[in-house]
Amino acid sequence: MNCTCQEFETHYPDCTSCSDGKIITAQENGRKYILNNSSHQRVCKVRVDDCVITSQEQCKCDYLFIVCSPEQVEDENLKSSEQLYFIELKGKDLIHAVEQLTQTLEHFKPQINQAQVFARVVLSKSPPIKSIENDAKVVRLKKLLKKYQGNFQYGSRQYENDFV
Repeated sequence: MNCTCQEFETHYPDCTSCSDGKIITAQENGRKYILNNSSHQRVCKVRVDDCVITSQEQCKCDYLFIVCSPEQVEDENLKSSEQLYFIELKGKDLIHAVEQLTQTLEHFKPQINQAQVFARVVLSKSPPIKSIENDAKVVRLKKLLKKYQGNFQYGSRQYENDFV
């Protein structure tokens, strides 16, 4: 299975909802992630935690947003051009959220192909003042995302800085 809209719709229909609306959101407990979709591309929101990955032992993030590739790739040897946004809606433990994102990304790594990959955390409280940029877990996640031409960002309460 590849990390594509079609694959998740086929294999996880109860976990996947797709839309071409201007705004695609994920929210819980006062935290909200917003993907601004002014280009009206097809975007699939996939519930990862307790839906795609049900194991309680597996550390995982809350959602995966897939900005669907505009062209249908019929030849499986051709690479897709999806954008993947791994989303964690968290209380205040940013480092644990980084661990969840990293482990989820590692879980899906064999299926990612040529997608551009981003990781986002929305915290209910502002992160601690001390810089987390040099934390080994954050550095590891950033290195992993760099391989996919993506990045890691986080914000408090509401994150709405992503545009497609």
